[in-house]
Amino acid sequence: MNPTPWNIAYHSGMSSQSDFQACIKTGAPAGVVAGLLTTQQLFGAIPRFIREGGSLFIDSGAFSAFRKGEPMQWKRVFQVYGLVISTTEGSPKVSIVAPDVVADQPATFALWQEHRDLIRSWIDSGVRVIVPLQTGPMPADQLLQAAIELLGTDRFCAGIPSNEAAMSPAECSLLRHHDFHILGRVKLNDEVAAKVAALKANSPDANLTADANWLRSRTRKAGRLREAMPIQMFESRRTQAVTHLLREEGYVIGVEA
Repeated sequence: MNPTPWNIAYHSGMSSQSDFQACIKTGAPAGVVAGLLTTQQLFGAIPRFIREGGSLFIDSGAFSAFRKGEPMQWKRVFQVYGLVISTTEGSPKVSIVAPDVVADQPATFALWQEHRDLIRSWIDSGVRVIVPLQTGPMPADQLLQAAIELLGTDRFCAGIPSNEAAMSPAECSLLRHHDFHILGRVKLNDEVAAKVAALKANSPDANLTADANWLRSRTRKAGRLREAMPIQMFESRRTQAVTHLLREEGYVIGVEA
């Protein structure tokens, strides 16, 4: 039994071909970064994963770029989103993150305004679009309403950054929506648990999902398992190791990050 409140918890960190293959084998919900995906994944592995019932979260990479002080390559991200939408026929099993600037609400809203028609086309395609709600001059509920008015629809997911410097539980309590995603955290510490409780209080029937880099804390374990795996013609030892870990410790059976 899953002790968490998530309808889906995505195993982020699965961008490499060998790790993503482990998600295909196990059916575990996968999280990847748009800019790290290969042509083979875009035209082969990802469509196969979705056809076989998998759930995929594609991050823009904005948080990583922010931490490294690097500029975002939005053109590349948008190209990847477009290809995935095309090759998966706009599957609702695919979630993509709309453009944002970490910790900068005005700059984030400016990006939404600049790319409004593109974001709306993603929504209309059928994929799940996660719109990150950064804190700033506008309260959370006003920002959500502004996004709805800008995009001309509420058929998107409200993204809630998980770091403590982002939206507080008090701000979360202002929100009423049908779909939420906690960005970057699956394990419920006190802060995230309070945010989830606040969201559910006003929207008890809302869809609630989350992602976290499940693989990061298991890198050494995966390395040790890899060395013990047999050499096979059509499957790398790395894929075998990650497959084993997903079956033993994946979110699908309620194990936390």
